[in-house]
Amino acid sequence: MTAGEIATSVFRQLGETTTLGKKLRYVAISSKREVRWLLPSRGAKAGPVLANWAPYRWRSRIGWRAVRAADRVGWAHELPGSVELELDEVRGAKWASLGWQGHDVPIPVIYIGTPGPQRKAVVHLVGRESAACRVVVKVSLAEEAKAAILHEAEVLKALERERYEHSPRLLHVNPERGITAQTFVQGRPGGKKFASEYWWLLRSLMLPGESTSLSAAIAEWQREAGSYAWVIEELRDDTPLPTCWEHGDFAPWNIRQLAGGDCALLDWEHARRPSLPLMDAFHFLHMQDLLFGERPRLHWQRLWDGAMEMGIAPGSVRRLEIAYLVRAAIECRRKQNEARLRFIQGTLELIRRKAA
Repeated sequence: MTAGEIATSVFRQLGETTTLGKKLRYVAISSKREVRWLLPSRGAKAGPVLANWAPYRWRSRIGWRAVRAADRVGWAHELPGSVELELDEVRGAKWASLGWQGHDVPIPVIYIGTPGPQRKAVVHLVGRESAACRVVVKVSLAEEAKAAILHEAEVLKALERERYEHSPRLLHVNPERGITAQTFVQGRPGGKKFASEYWWLLRSLMLPGESTSLSAAIAEWQREAGSYAWVIEELRDDTPLPTCWEHGDFAPWNIRQLAGGDCALLDWEHARRPSLPLMDAFHFLHMQDLLFGERPRLHWQRLWDGAMEMGIAPGSVRRLEIAYLVRAAIECRRKQNEARLRFIQGTLELIRRKAA
């Protein structure tokens, strides 16, 4: 899809558009030839939203600083590779039903997700006077994205019922369109180091009074283990383990460090309940090994101390890492994610060598 097609699709789903109405000017900002941001043109106060994002590769950070600086002075349209668009104003959008409480019509600042079957747009509704964002609207751009967005809505409802305080609050859901609205979480993106406050977040996801075991967990997917059957026997362990919510994509870019020192978690589209403990911790570490050029590594020893504070014996931590890797390999096979599958297979091979 071109930048114009993406923008038109997003605006059409938010409401109706009309060629007789006011024209809006936006700038499409691309990365690696893919549209990633749609910013109001010529200085329309996108800065507070952009401050909540930060790339993790050093070259991307340099480019991001240029985007933010250009937006501040209204020159985003002058950035290399940017495309200026003229769009029809959204008409008939029920902003109040989306949780917007301002008296004026908000300015949409739009992030476009990675291309693929779960691609979505994240629309930040910004006040014209305050430039503050209060509401985030998620709009599906691919068929699987709709299911993921609606699943997150169910998760956010459940978290609110359980009085969980470290996630956004759901404001609106439209099952037919696959659109949801939630509160905006203001904060700095998390860091790549597994900080002490991330252990605090993991402990906040524990479910008091509930327990599980590795034997119970592997029953769900051991029939798909295939070439990993060699390690399944080691996972047949009935030792009681604490049960928890699993965020499912516990990673620096989905963590927000708040002004008061607390943290919050965004993007609950892959969450599940109940789950084994430490799955999020291993995801945090192994995904960064994959994305930032590290070699395959095993991490269970570095999680010992934090695991013991959660009531998990050191002997179980190694098995939990194996469980994470086997389950991740099975899911990659289902989704045909060959690049990540190869990396996980390389990590599992380290376990085989140590066992030999």
